Amino acid sequence: MKYLFLLWYNFLENFFHLIKIKKFLKKNIFFKKPIIFDVGCHKGKITKIFFDLYNHSKIYCFEPNKLLHKTIRQNNLNKNLTVNSYAVGEKVEEKLFSLDDLDLTSSLSKINKNSFYLKIKKMILGISKNSLTKKVKVITIDNFCRIKKITRIDLIKIDVEGYEYMVLLGSKKMIKNTNYIIIEIQKNSMYKDYSKKKIETFLKKNNFYLLKKFNFPLMFFEDRIYKNRKFN
Repeated sequence: MKYLFLLWYNFLENFFHLIKIKKFLKKNIFFKKPIIFDVGCHKGKITKIFFDLYNHSKIYCFEPNKLLHKTIRQNNLNKNLTVNSYAVGEKVEEKLFSLDDLDLTSSLSKINKNSFYLKIKKMILGISKNSLTKKVKVITIDNFCRIKKITRIDLIKIDVEGYEYMVLLGSKKMIKNTNYIIIEIQKNSMYKDYSKKKIETFLKKNNFYLLKKFNFPLMFFEDRIYKNRKFN
């Protein structure tokens, strides 16, 4: 059942969901030499889309699961790619990272064990037998940019399994000099203390407005693109 689900999921992601995002970006968002942050890079699928659309991009990927780094680089043979093994959050620290055998769901977030969505997931995928936790270094976007002397970000993509709000909190300075944000929004209760409203409020307070929603087919989450009014 698990392997059938993954085949189905990857088919929908590769041939429907990501294609819709790519078409929208190609038609509506134009960059010459953008600086892009891919937070929660996973296997680098959307990173490849960015390189395909924006040839002269400088892309910083953040993926604490080092087992995926080789795949990220194989999918993106580009000298302007930097792969970092940090997790990204609200402050610089060390935290326990749940490394699931289904690498799609590895996260810093705490799981809500009473979630109906979690029960469905376990029924379909089974109980993870090879999951573990490991300490990872957590950095903030603000701190990383200060060290690297980055003064602007053209696009930040955030997909960190329920930890998106904490990533935003760690970007309070750089968010003012960020043009676009692509962020995953959960429509389920799988993660403790997750709040879609907090994300929306934070972005609104920082002058962002919703540009487009992309619902993942038959799943309980969506990707959203927000734009900073400052750059209109």
